[in-house]
Amino acid sequence: MQQGRTTAVGVFEDPGDAHQALRELREAGFSADQVGLAMLQSPDAGVADPGTEEVHHIRVDETTGILAGGMLGGVAGWLIGATAVAVPGLGALVAAGALVAAVGGAGIGAAAGGLLGHLIDQGFSHEEARYYHERVHGGSALVTVRDAARAEQADAILRRHGAHDYHTRPA
Repeated sequence: MQQGRTTAVGVFEDPGDAHQALRELREAGFSADQVGLAMLQSPDAGVADPGTEEVHHIRVDETTGILAGGMLGGVAGWLIGATAVAVPGLGALVAAGALVAAVGGAGIGAAAGGLLGHLIDQGFSHEEARYYHERVHGGSALVTVRDAARAEQADAILRRHGAHDYHTRPA
């Protein structure tokens, strides 16, 4: 994590690892409005057909915590709402928590720019934001935690569950 950064960010190659990190963040007392999630929906989840130009909005069921075909189970129910936007050629880009505004209602093609722009607005360089954008579109899960006082703690939790960021990315 870069010195002075107020947002911890983690890229997860395995959604199960992201799930565990989200669980620990919740248990550590981070609030749902501080935590964001962005990832592609698995093609078999059935919320959006990648060949259509429809925008699908989904919600997390408070009782079951089902988000995008159950990819993250009950932990996702803790995050604020969820949105899935169909991105031609990629499938549905799912966002929850603090990243909903980045893609929610963005429309076809704008979801990617919304995520990129949101990350830049949060203080990430263009190179960092582009890297995170490419990782999400490559199938990784992106988790962000915005908390100036506890950014290092959030970063440690993300790393403990296998996340990397732009500065610690694999070669």
